[in-house]
Amino acid sequence: MAKYLAGPVIREVQYFLCVNKVMNDLENEKEVLASERDNLLIRVAQAKERTEVIEKPVEKWLNDVENLLRAVEDLVQRMETDNNCFQGWFPTCRRYLLCKQMVQEISTIGKLKGKSNDIQPFSHRAQLPGVYGLGGCGKTTLVTEVGKKSEELDMFDKVISITVSRTPNNRGIQGKIADMLNLKLMEESEEGRAQRIWLRLKDNKRILLILDDLWREFHLKDIGIRLDNVNRSTWKILVTTRREHVCTLMDCQKNIHLGLLSEDESWTLFRKFARIDDEYSELLDSVPRRICNECKGLPITIKTIGSSLKGRQEIEWQQAFDMLRDSKASNDEDTLMPTLNCFKFSYDYLQRPEAQRLFLMCSLFPEDYHIPIEDLMRYAIGQGVERTHSLQSTRSLIQAHINKLLDSCLLMPGSVKMHDMVRDAALWIANRSENCKILVNLDEPLSIAAENNKISDCFAVSSWWYNESPSFCQLHAPNLKMLLLNIVGHRSWNSLDLSHLIFEGIQGLEVLSLTIDYKIVPLSFPPSIQLLTNVRTLRLNGLKFGDISFIGSLTRLEVLDLRRCEFDELPTKIGKLKSLKLLDLSECHIFENNYNGAIGKCSNLEELYASACYPEEYVYEIILDIGVLPNLQRFVLNDPIVRERTRVLQLNDFDISKLRTTKKIFLQIAEIVVLRGLHGECKNIIPNMVEVVGGMNNLSTLCFVDCQEIECILDKTSDSKVDDLIPMLVELRLQIMRNLKGLCQGPTLQVLPFFEKLEILELRYCPQLHNIFPLECKLHNLKSLNLSYSRSSEVLFPLSVAQSLLQLEKLIVEGCDELKHIILCDREHDFNARTEIVQAQRDSHFLMPCLREVKIHDCWKLESIFPICYVEGLSQLQMIDVWNVPQLEYVFDECYHAYQPFQDNIFLPNLEVLKLCNLHNLFGMFPLDYSQVGWPYESLRKLTVQHCSRFSRLWLDVMVGSFPIHHLLNDTNPSKLQELVVSGIHHLSIILWNLPISSLLYLQYVQVSNCENLKCLFSMEKHSSLPELMSLRVYDCQKLEQIFEANEEHLQLPNMEVYFPKLKHIEVQNCNNLKSLFPVAMVRMLPQLSTLRISKANQLEEVFKRGPGDDIINQMEVVLPNLSDITLDDLPSFIDIFHTSKLYVVKPLKLCIYKCPKASLNLRNKFRMKLEETADEMMKLLSS
Repeated sequence: MAKYLAGPVIREVQYFLCVNKVMNDLENEKEVLASERDNLLIRVAQAKERTEVIEKPVEKWLNDVENLLRAVEDLVQRMETDNNCFQGWFPTCRRYLLCKQMVQEISTIGKLKGKSNDIQPFSHRAQLPGVYGLGGCGKTTLVTEVGKKSEELDMFDKVISITVSRTPNNRGIQGKIADMLNLKLMEESEEGRAQRIWLRLKDNKRILLILDDLWREFHLKDIGIRLDNVNRSTWKILVTTRREHVCTLMDCQKNIHLGLLSEDESWTLFRKFARIDDEYSELLDSVPRRICNECKGLPITIKTIGSSLKGRQEIEWQQAFDMLRDSKASNDEDTLMPTLNCFKFSYDYLQRPEAQRLFLMCSLFPEDYHIPIEDLMRYAIGQGVERTHSLQSTRSLIQAHINKLLDSCLLMPGSVKMHDMVRDAALWIANRSENCKILVNLDEPLSIAAENNKISDCFAVSSWWYNESPSFCQLHAPNLKMLLLNIVGHRSWNSLDLSHLIFEGIQGLEVLSLTIDYKIVPLSFPPSIQLLTNVRTLRLNGLKFGDISFIGSLTRLEVLDLRRCEFDELPTKIGKLKSLKLLDLSECHIFENNYNGAIGKCSNLEELYASACYPEEYVYEIILDIGVLPNLQRFVLNDPIVRERTRVLQLNDFDISKLRTTKKIFLQIAEIVVLRGLHGECKNIIPNMVEVVGGMNNLSTLCFVDCQEIECILDKTSDSKVDDLIPMLVELRLQIMRNLKGLCQGPTLQVLPFFEKLEILELRYCPQLHNIFPLECKLHNLKSLNLSYSRSSEVLFPLSVAQSLLQLEKLIVEGCDELKHIILCDREHDFNARTEIVQAQRDSHFLMPCLREVKIHDCWKLESIFPICYVEGLSQLQMIDVWNVPQLEYVFDECYHAYQPFQDNIFLPNLEVLKLCNLHNLFGMFPLDYSQVGWPYESLRKLTVQHCSRFSRLWLDVMVGSFPIHHLLNDTNPSKLQELVVSGIHHLSIILWNLPISSLLYLQYVQVSNCENLKCLFSMEKHSSLPELMSLRVYDCQKLEQIFEANEEHLQLPNMEVYFPKLKHIEVQNCNNLKSLFPVAMVRMLPQLSTLRISKANQLEEVFKRGPGDDIINQMEVVLPNLSDITLDDLPSFIDIFHTSKLYVVKPLKLCIYKCPKASLNLRNKFRMKLEETADEMMKLLSS
């Protein structure tokens, strides 16, 4: 019996007598298990980097270990605090029980130890799928949302989404990719452009490529995307297609079929677009629900039909259901037939044949093509979609039809665009009709389509042949009304041969469009083009002709579009085209310098466009000539940037005296006029210029540039009536007007009406301008004022004027050397204003209530911007940007009369951006005597304070939330600041200190520079973590000792908060007192660090400094799972990233070391070894 009892008794006695040994054993076992866990976490990080999914047993083992380690830690702490009996010298019952539990935990650790390497499989590749399904089922919507979420969650460095379509246009796809990458493609060949794209993409570690709407296998290398052994595991492809077989061809790991909606899902979507509810459906005997059921669960048809019936009367719902049901009963049971019939129903429900014809016309363009509305307008005019007495009326009616198609979801906005399923339905509808058959030729040259008799009975044909030089032949199609030919010009082409294109068989043609993209190609038309006497719209773009006299034979021509063409001259015969209403010469080059007066003979011309047309002398002659055109309503002449098409005119170096002997109708009806270098005895606009013109009743925008004769705009010393001459003027821009002395001259009361209608006023580089605003003037409608590098008086706005600025939204003042006050609240400086006016001003605290943006730059004498008494009225202000104003002490200065600050309100509650730069006397935003005002922590997003040497430390603390000046800053209202830039504040020793727990939760970017006495940026003991910080840059801080002041004991606590969970980029330059950046224990606080750049730090020895208590860490491999770029430059004392520790990186690493003579010799080899290990492991996984 003694033999059997000895073992248990000894064990029980050991629980009393061997406590220290048990504790040591437990600590050793815990460290071994923790090390095994850390190694496994490295493997997990590597697998996730390859976007692999971790298997459940791995996650279970990690959870079990985590729970066990927490229990062990708790057990050890309980043992250490149990000092009941003589401070632990004698055992107690409690210690006996704790020791017994420790032995049990040692046994449990033994069961988990060594098991992590045996878990198989460890992970599997993430199944990024190919999505296939019926057209219109929501594939594009789904993958678009996936792309957005991927960007939000930072799963990929770049998300590239391209639409491929049935006939891929590689050049167009390359252009879209270049736009996403902000890349300019100068190469002509597709191969050269592909190489340029690849050079930009190859450095991206993680890319999600969305290929939408594939119809066949697509070779990515043709557009510049190459999958190789390095990027194949980290670049992911997501495909959408209507065919499952395409997913297989594209090597999708998993194919997902996106099916139709259920009945309930369909009804929910239908109600949304029809804007009805269940009660309304029941009121109509469930007819809406039955109509929804006819859509068969296809989202695009539900959306289209629901939108078509929005706002309809009760009887119309029944009629719609009968039409939809009858159309289905009369057709075959083809798979797509129900869907096509749904679109046919929406087409029929347009009711107006003009809208129906416009809908079919949109199908002439390739899939996913963005159709310019102006092109559509011109084609529709040629087709006679609407015929009215004027083009303006016709445009309005056509736009109404386009709006109807958009409202019915038959078109998508953004130029305008057709969903590919809707386009298929439009072609199906057209080709079932007797007289509207359409051929969109994408797969072969037009000559082959004509030889195969595909166009003989067509109403409309469009050809979009990209792959080689096009070939043409005689066309025989007596019913053809529209022919659109689009050709991509290649560098190798010297000319385009149209000699075989015979027009005799298509004499009924009404719309002819021949456009060359990307270059201008010489050609000559065959003589048979003169037979096209029925053509109403002729569009020839990107062509070089010699003689274009054939245009005179096209007697019914209404629209002539010659954009980007080169030719000898406009034929005088154009004047015989009595139906010609629109002529577009934009970007044309006309070789004949002497204008022949052809346009002046076009008596019915209503619209003329000649932007960027050469030579300029030719355009000036045109401008003078069009004065005889009685019907001209819209023109854009010589303006380099065509805005919304209206009456726009720009004249360069123009002699106004020429207008005395010619008709001036073009200036009389112009809405926007830009005059550069105007001369000809013109000292003012009113009356000198306007009297010559004869009144400018439609003028809304007037811009003068470098007109040296102009001395004032309005001279009321004469008897001219302002309202009769320019009654509609709301925008006035004056630039480089060296002799402009004032806006107005004459009796004050007579010039005041000139100011009342102004909405936009820009005065730039007017060195003699002064006393801009008379004391009594009212600026009730002014929305934007830009006063730049112009002479001004000491005060910009007298108080009486400032009170009238009820609509002002934007205020820009730059380079005004004499200006001292924007608004002055001092009676002595108020231009001797009447006492009652000044008192009325002071009674109101609401000046400029709509002001959103203020920019003040380079005003060397400016002393104040706004008096503090008016801040309450600036509640809409969003941005303040003040640079180079050395005399400014406060942005909002003191008032010179009694003022009671408003209480319990936020100062500028909508302020988002605050920039204060080079303000050497600035103390703060306002005197802190007004501390009852709350700082806008909720709204402020970007804060920049640079080279403000006297700026108060207290004010900086207020702005970042370290020192609230108002009780409204608390844990429920944290600062929303996202970007902080501080520079040139020499008395700072630390940037962020004493922050509330919830402060700076949104801070993403920090840049600090030129702070001479700065010793530390952050202090762990003073404030909490920065959970959103992504970028940290520090420059030219000579006394900086450390980036992060940390309690190293706290850093080693197992439950310590990760301080920088999202920090990716760190850059430090010219900080010569800095010996290290972080304690080594901070490594685990930087899980996302990807870029580390350090230069010109003379004393820097290591990046991560070893401290007391770091022995265990020094023996471990330190992991920075996202580090991929290290640059070390001009660091004479630098030795290593870590002393003794091994740095483990997961990603391929770019390591650049320059001018670091003491750098460890094996530093580069250490990284290379780890890279090789990572590459080997990746290759094994790829081959498995």
